[in-house]
Amino acid sequence: MNAAKSPSGDRPTFTAAMTDVAKHFASPEAVLTAPELDRDQKIALLRQWDTDLRLLMVATEENMPPEGSDRTGDQLRLVQAALSTLGADGDHEAPTKTGS
Repeated sequence: MNAAKSPSGDRPTFTAAMTDVAKHFASPEAVLTAPELDRDQKIALLRQWDTDLRLLMVATEENMPPEGSDRTGDQLRLVQAALSTLGADGDHEAPTKTGS
């Protein structure tokens, strides 16, 4: 499954996917293979996903783990690998868990 379908049956728009990447794409690989997205859009979506996962890690450390947070580290590694595949791993380093 590449991406979740919108209610109209179409693939999600880039703008809609940016609001919750994990809701619209089953995996980082699905972002990579989405033919409707250009390279810059894929990078933006993966960076947003990276930020979301880092925020989940912070919530977990603050004893507010969301459901499924036990896989956050694995997901983060997959997102970073996808960014690396696009050659974007070095353009944007996150010095902290939250990316700031």
